[in-house]
Amino acid sequence: MARLQPLALALYLALVVALGLVRLEPHLTVRFAPLELERTPPVVSVVGAVARPGVYTLQPGGRVADALAAAGGATAEADLERLDLALPLGDGETLRVPARGEPAREAVGAPREAVSVNRASPEELEAVPGIGPALARRIVDHRPYRALDELVRVPGIGPKTLERLRPYLKP
Repeated sequence: MARLQPLALALYLALVVALGLVRLEPHLTVRFAPLELERTPPVVSVVGAVARPGVYTLQPGGRVADALAAAGGATAEADLERLDLALPLGDGETLRVPARGEPAREAVGAPREAVSVNRASPEELEAVPGIGPALARRIVDHRPYRALDELVRVPGIGPKTLERLRPYLKP
């Protein structure tokens, strides 16, 4: 009988622990819900060689091609080869569609050389739309980067900001 008491006690404790876990199990379950980033639709101005110049609201993640379509398309004299139609547009930007023979000027939608986050000076990084002096200094302080995705470790750069900067940067 004395040998059965420790066995009975162990069985009793195991039963108590098992029942306790069964009661706690619903509280220990982790459920993941998809994360939806709040994305506001960009409002952009489209000017130059387009059918209907004006201000247009695009779908979130809108690109130069979407703004061009919203403005009724390019006119016959538009020089679309000077635009990067896949470039994402941000809220408040102006898209200038140049005409053939028009002197080149820097505008949103114009393809530009990507800036290296590993080699550029803070001043060169400041030339990128959306990067000011403080953010440029933090980017330099957190070097090196093997991929652009590593920029999210820089304070002030989250996934949304990274996607907005990605067309202008390279590792």
